[in-house]
Amino acid sequence: MLNTLANHGYLPHNGRNLTATLIENAFTSFLNVEAGFAAAVKDFTNAWGHDVFNLHDLNAPDILQHIASLTRDDYTSQNPHIRPNVHRIESLFDDSPAMHIDIDSIAKSRLRVQAESHPNMLSKARFDAALFEAAMVLVMMTDNVPDATSNPPLSAYQAPKDRLRTWFEQERFPVELGWTPSKRGIKLADLDPAIKAITESMERQEKERSKSRIAAKVDAE
Repeated sequence: MLNTLANHGYLPHNGRNLTATLIENAFTSFLNVEAGFAAAVKDFTNAWGHDVFNLHDLNAPDILQHIASLTRDDYTSQNPHIRPNVHRIESLFDDSPAMHIDIDSIAKSRLRVQAESHPNMLSKARFDAALFEAAMVLVMMTDNVPDATSNPPLSAYQAPKDRLRTWFEQERFPVELGWTPSKRGIKLADLDPAIKAITESMERQEKERSKSRIAAKVDAE
């Protein structure tokens, strides 16, 4: 998201001389989301002890990047500043047979990338961050962001693949495909139903896989 904001000029295009306040302003003024969406950046600056930083400082392991990413390969000490991987993005799309990704498909994707990172595992904090990111993917690219207080149906959380392709592969907002920032201010709480639904779908799919593995083992015996 930060790279995309920089590419559109809502942050310095060269990614240098950033501040937490500058990023908060980009989130609130352009994306129309509450400042809490930039909390991770504030946490970084508080821990790092510097008010001014560069974008590559954030695009580093255990800052904003983590293993089992939907769009990036796991980082290594030799390659900590990683770019989106087209093959990983295509796998994300392949997890959904429709023209969009939804709750169940992104839950399937999360299980897949976590298995691919095994034996390395996400910490609880990074797992929660990954769920937040997955929900944000579904919320940010839809035309009508569901209001959590309206008890939205799960079908409201759908992200068109063509928009996501532009966002993920080119790190641009897909304005030519009709995307615009939400007219309604998005609150952190608006992601809660999606996070809950993704978590429940992951648990359900994992149980189904476990049953299938047990059944296959019994048949083999």
